[in-house]
Amino acid sequence: MATVSAPMPGVLVAFTRGLAIFRPLALAYAGVLAWVHRADMTRPSAAIATFAVLAIWSLIASWRRTITLRMAAIDLTLASAGIAATSLAYPRATVVAGALTLPGIWSSSGVVAAAIAGGTRWGIVGATVISIADLASVITPNFGTIHNIVLLYLLGALIGLSTSLARESQRLFEISVRAQEAYAERERLARIVHDGVLQTLAYVHRRGTEIGGESAELGILAADQERSLRALVSGRATPTAAATDVDIAAWLHTLVAPGITVSAPAEAVTMPSARAREIQAAVEGALENVRRHAGPDARTWILLEDLGDQVSLTIRDNGAGMPSGRLAEAAAEGRLGIASSIHGRLVDLGGTATWDSAPGRGCTVTLRAPKDLEPLARPAARPDSARTTALREARRAGIPAPIPKEER
Repeated sequence: MATVSAPMPGVLVAFTRGLAIFRPLALAYAGVLAWVHRADMTRPSAAIATFAVLAIWSLIASWRRTITLRMAAIDLTLASAGIAATSLAYPRATVVAGALTLPGIWSSSGVVAAAIAGGTRWGIVGATVISIADLASVITPNFGTIHNIVLLYLLGALIGLSTSLARESQRLFEISVRAQEAYAERERLARIVHDGVLQTLAYVHRRGTEIGGESAELGILAADQERSLRALVSGRATPTAAATDVDIAAWLHTLVAPGITVSAPAEAVTMPSARAREIQAAVEGALENVRRHAGPDARTWILLEDLGDQVSLTIRDNGAGMPSGRLAEAAAEGRLGIASSIHGRLVDLGGTATWDSAPGRGCTVTLRAPKDLEPLARPAARPDSARTTALREARRAGIPAPIPKEER
């Protein structure tokens, strides 16, 4: 599958284009200076070879119109080699006296490239490489050498800082755009829910109250769900239980039944109630999968482990199992039983959910999540995330969604 890279921030685009223009101009200027001082050279062939190599690379780098750390490394290597070649083209005494290096200001292109590709840190690394080459060339640094080194460090650090800030601004901009898209999607879903589901629930409430009997109880449930869903789509907080800790171990023991065995620590394993409800819903989803797909004679074992700041739950059955790749097929078909009710909940909690199964070998579901951690930001929306998002927000509002047709 082809991947689409994030757009490059405008500042980086400008720096990249500017460097593509700077390379040949700086090399031309260095060539003019070398021509002016050609009478001082003892080996002009060394200068000609140096400028030929730098010219070829400048054309290639400018034509590519992109900057990577690998290209920056080539820039720095060629610049260092050009500085070293200065001692071949000029007499040693001339070089030590402070003669300009063959690459001249072209050497700074490697520093700029490193800063653009890697930010401040790599900009400083690039400046260090060229500085070492300069110092090795003259042995005893003079004022001009120190002056150039200071400029190189300032150049690498400031351009690196600019590119780092540009990338951070781009990241924040993309987050803002995604938030606006999510809000627009929420508004769209709110309209759909208001025009369909809320009116249906209101009708069920009204008719149930009119009919009476068991229908009245159904009407009361419909009214409760209508209030919760209306609060959800309007953005108001829904009343929830007090923010107390829940003993997961004690709750698991309530699941013990014929065919279900629970193993848990003797001590309480507590979590904040909101997080515990998500764990409980994930466990119930896994048990529902066993009831639906493992077979009538399947047994289930639930193991709870207290890992300090995390809890681990293993739900294992000896049922029919499922073939490799079945989970991916179910998600691709839009069946959200596992993808949303189990995996989605654990991801929202900052945890993980894994499956291990094969035909005839049963299935093992392992859930792991931090005990107390704010839900992590969900990744960027997938193409089919509108339905998933609606189901998750409905769960947070306490609205039980219909059990989907799950696939093991």
